[in-house]
Amino acid sequence: MTLTQDKPVVAQNGTNNGGINNAAANTATIKQWVSAMVKGDLDKAPYAEDAETSDPSGKYKGKTQILQSFKVWKTAFPQGTAEVTNQIAQGDQVATEVVYKATHTGPLVASTGTIPATNKPIVLKTMLISSFRNGLIQRERTYFDQADFMKQLGITTPKP
Repeated sequence: MTLTQDKPVVAQNGTNNGGINNAAANTATIKQWVSAMVKGDLDKAPYAEDAETSDPSGKYKGKTQILQSFKVWKTAFPQGTAEVTNQIAQGDQVATEVVYKATHTGPLVASTGTIPATNKPIVLKTMLISSFRNGLIQRERTYFDQADFMKQLGITTPKP
């Protein structure tokens, strides 16, 4: 399901932030990027050069750092699928639910160390909150249940 608000969103300065169809164009951009990313086509990343992203693994500033974070995931999960299951958009803001399915066949480099391949399948339900500027993602926050993710990999944290 995709819900879009295609009327102009008027900014405080009185402009309409780029036109009537921002919401529809931005939801399409996210869908295209999810498809390209899961295939490893990272050169199609729709991020502004000065974009900022965050997810449970950290914060990334600039397109170079953002792409590096995606390379880490593609190394750990080189084969997989992704499905956009829901989107809600208004103007330059898009909320997107994505379900990723993959098998952990490569090393996953994390801030706490590298997790060797477990060869376990995962289903990762994520929520992306994306803000666009001039047709590119300027800011994005991604949320997922990290404890569930680690459980699916067979990794548990020691109990105190």
